[in-house]
Amino acid sequence: MNLQPICCAWFTLLSNAVIDQINVGQSLVPSLFSVHHMLLKAFPNTMSFLPALLSVGLVVEAQDVRVSVDAGRIVHGVSPYLAGACLEDVNHEVYGGIYSQMIFGESFQEPTNSPPQGFRILGGKWNVQQDELVATGVPGDKIVSEFPAFTNGEVGVEVFIPDRQSTNAGLIVRVGKANLGMDNFDGYEISLNASSQSVLLGRHRHNWEYIRNAPCEIAIGQWVPLSVSLKDRTIEIRVNGKSVLKYEDDDKALLSGTVGLRQFQKDAKYRKLWIKTGGETRSLPFARPADPPPDVSGMWRAVKSGNARGAFALESERPFVGRQAQRVTFVEGTGEIGVENQGLNRWGLHFVGGKVYEGIVWARADQPVELAVTLRSRDGLQTQAEAKLSVRAGDWQRLHLSLTPGATIDRGQLAISLRQPGSVELGYAFLQPGEWGRYQKLPVRREVVEGLIAQGIRVLRYGGSMINHPEYRWKNMIGPRDRRPPHAGTWYPYSTNGWGILEFLDVCEAAKFLSIPAFNMDETPADIADFVEYVNGAPTTAWGRRRVESGHPEPYQLRYIQLGNEERVDEAYFAKFARLADAIWKQDPEITIVVGDFLFGEPIRDPFQFRGSASGITTLAAHQKILQLAKQRGREVWFDVHVGTDGPRPDSTLQGTFSFINALEQIAEGARHKVAVFELNSGNHSQRRALANAIAIQAIARDGRIPVVTAANCLQPDGQNDNDWNQGLLFLNPDQVWLQPPGYVTQMVANHYQTQLVQCDVVDDQHRLDLLASLSEDHKTLILQAVNPTDQFVTAQVELTGFVPRQRVAKGVELSGPLGSVNTAVQPVAIAPQQREWKHTLGTGAQYRFPPHSITMLRIE
Repeated sequence: MNLQPICCAWFTLLSNAVIDQINVGQSLVPSLFSVHHMLLKAFPNTMSFLPALLSVGLVVEAQDVRVSVDAGRIVHGVSPYLAGACLEDVNHEVYGGIYSQMIFGESFQEPTNSPPQGFRILGGKWNVQQDELVATGVPGDKIVSEFPAFTNGEVGVEVFIPDRQSTNAGLIVRVGKANLGMDNFDGYEISLNASSQSVLLGRHRHNWEYIRNAPCEIAIGQWVPLSVSLKDRTIEIRVNGKSVLKYEDDDKALLSGTVGLRQFQKDAKYRKLWIKTGGETRSLPFARPADPPPDVSGMWRAVKSGNARGAFALESERPFVGRQAQRVTFVEGTGEIGVENQGLNRWGLHFVGGKVYEGIVWARADQPVELAVTLRSRDGLQTQAEAKLSVRAGDWQRLHLSLTPGATIDRGQLAISLRQPGSVELGYAFLQPGEWGRYQKLPVRREVVEGLIAQGIRVLRYGGSMINHPEYRWKNMIGPRDRRPPHAGTWYPYSTNGWGILEFLDVCEAAKFLSIPAFNMDETPADIADFVEYVNGAPTTAWGRRRVESGHPEPYQLRYIQLGNEERVDEAYFAKFARLADAIWKQDPEITIVVGDFLFGEPIRDPFQFRGSASGITTLAAHQKILQLAKQRGREVWFDVHVGTDGPRPDSTLQGTFSFINALEQIAEGARHKVAVFELNSGNHSQRRALANAIAIQAIARDGRIPVVTAANCLQPDGQNDNDWNQGLLFLNPDQVWLQPPGYVTQMVANHYQTQLVQCDVVDDQHRLDLLASLSEDHKTLILQAVNPTDQFVTAQVELTGFVPRQRVAKGVELSGPLGSVNTAVQPVAIAPQQREWKHTLGTGAQYRFPPHSITMLRIE
């Protein structure tokens, strides 16, 4: 049985009891018996663990902390933009998330999933040629054997490296929990790198963890034997039969799993894969499947019914967009032949009965045919809506859809099929809810945008690693969405441009979010100037006129543009920055340009000699040149630095950020500048991260120099995380959205925002509580906010001066629970802020007891 929901329920009820009674001076014991009695009713067979939990949670009581708040001493103002989020298509936040497009694989670009016998293809195309396996695709493609998991043994394969530019192709071992996605698996990677003539060892736990490189000779254009020996925690790698690397893993060791192949950049070939376990060596041959699946694009599946006989093919000659289109041919018989789609990673489409769905199909046929488009149950047996589309003979045609299901389908499919002999090519399919399901008629899911608004988002940054991909260019994101070219994105190799920077600006404008888009550093100065004219230019300008023609008469009044993301800010960056900055400022001198910096893990004491930068720089010489350029142009420039909040406290990058600000001040020489934090980053979305986010935001508010904070990642489709960025603030599935604990932190910060920071002194030798006090503009409301990241109750003695409360009861909210607490689709509010009332005696001394692992906001009026 999964005890987490029970533990969360116990923890929440206990915290409620403690706060409701202890903070007004009543006994705790009756509350504990009451909570125990309630949970015995709810979980009669699972409560034997409660005495142990009670002993862990209540044996230790932290000593008092003294807090002095002087509301008469204003320290500085507080930015309203500390409650923000970063939107990046890292876990399909856009394509499969906020974008109203329900079809995933809209342009039929994915290759057919036809694995060799005994293997699963998880990205890319792997073709068997005689006894060799030829791999083509994009970084991170992998194929995994169905051989049972084992602990100790040996694995080997021969790898053919085509040229010296080839990097990272080889084995993955002790593989588990593998699925589609760059880092969506557990296992060790052992890869040959012909470019550096080395072998790489790394660990994947649905992320990437570099372990070690070792030099070795890798012949070009020849078969290179690669093998690995696995004995408990010890891994030994051999290349050409020679031991080149031996490593003993620590407590992070992966001890069991199967085998597979993975490559990251260039094409490669493989042969003679073998496994040795229990003294027996077994060959895993690459053989064509006995019954290969139809040639259907990877995110779609073939539809056949009755005795109809048909054929499928992926056509590369004159496709609608991208590299290929899907051909469907009905040869003979009765029934139907077609293809069906079930959305993101085939999790099933949700259709609401009685509601209109609209869409488009682009099709081409040599002879006239009729297409049937249906909304069905997942198994295809129940049809709730159908439309018939006539395809004329000739070139590509845009066919409109309007479908209203007669009843709700919880998880279903869209099918496109032929019911009579004929042949058709499908180039693009689009389906979205009617205006009822979209926010202000925009191509976004209404409930997702409303969820962001309810979360309290004040600022949204659109950026991250996705912008670093060579094909990420703003001019590919304009014009009709169905004609925009798909692109090989950083996180998904067949990404859509149907939702891009301009759609992002439209959402921010409609929801009243401050918008900050990021751009690829290799945009040309001419193209970036055109963008500025498009968004901010008058209707009489060339690109302003195009904006008007696209349906946006007034300028966007965009004020911030970021250049790059997590860049190495050196001479090469400065050269690109200078060209782009001058182009931007020539078009609109009021735009603030943000440098896409990275993070600093160690304090910077000397701006021109330091270590600890994630990008590898050791000097701020290029930063100094950027500051000098801004000063010469009379402009302001910002620098974006990221902070780690895996929790329960922020890591060293928070202090590294403050030291970076100090270092910039030393070299600015009067240049106007600021530092922003556009990514609070983590590997989890639990209460653990919520605590760290809250502490980071409070530290930034106390410092007062950082104007904007956005937490990554804004959204995360439930169950779709395919890498280490498992840090969504707002989760979603096809019919539901809900906040995770870090998302509630954003909400609490936004809902309790006050304009002025006041003096708050804490005497706490053990540094348990993190506190902040802020005051409203009219001096009528005081907010006391505190984070207790420890596993103990902490009592604070609170003294207040400079403010006389009118109300003797302070109201607020509290978010508390075990570090691993998260919310699920079944229990979307298992951990959520609870209302609090504090009958205080402020002015003459008062106390408040903060529960373990809690974030508290108290409104004193």
